Amino acid sequence: MSEEQKKIQRIEEKIDSIIKMLQEHFSTEREVTVPSQKMDIPLSAPISVYLLKLPDSLRQTMLAMDRLTEATTSQVATETGRSRSVESIHLNQLERMGYIDKFRKGRKVFFRIPEPPSEEKQETKEEKTS
Repeated sequence: MSEEQKKIQRIEEKIDSIIKMLQEHFSTEREVTVPSQKMDIPLSAPISVYLLKLPDSLRQTMLAMDRLTEATTSQVATETGRSRSVESIHLNQLERMGYIDKFRKGRKVFFRIPEPPSEEKQETKEEKTS
């Protein structure tokens, strides 16, 4: 076997091993799960505490909501530079997790970060439970 044929054979072996490695990598099913239950963070906590618990995709959406305070899906998508459908998924996930509120104004759906409860509201809740 000539030197060139040996080199070609080694290259083919490396290509085969790379193909095998890629097939193994993509054949395993990977699932990313985000908890759907509410986190146990007090509403009075600063937004930075909330952000630490979120994956990066949701963190970007939450940062946009912090800047906008109240916005539609399209406005958040413009702020993050991602598509409206992606932001819709992220905003609804954040709403299910209890990080943001969802409400309607006419035909439009808006999202906002809820205000922390005031001391008066907390006192009345404590009185009711007593």
